[in-house]
Amino acid sequence: MKRSDTRSLVEDVAKHCDAMAALTLYDHSIECGHRRIALLRYMDAKDLAAPLTRRHHAYAQTVADSLSVDEMASIARQAIERSRQRRSAATKHD
Repeated sequence: MKRSDTRSLVEDVAKHCDAMAALTLYDHSIECGHRRIALLRYMDAKDLAAPLTRRHHAYAQTVADSLSVDEMASIARQAIERSRQRRSAATKHD
């Protein structure tokens, strides 16, 4: 995936709460073997009610199991902030 494609998808998630864009980004992270960003993207996809599969959940669980409690807490805080920002942006567009 090109960086321009990634940027466009990130914008779709952030500004338009696009669940399928979130899922595409998460799938890309899985393919690339990402860990932290993959977990954030999983949480974004889950927050946006994307159609996650067992494979998606299993990858997120494997990554989460490999992280410390502090790392997980940090990622959870980031995910919550991203969700708040998305909802705020969506409210402004309505």
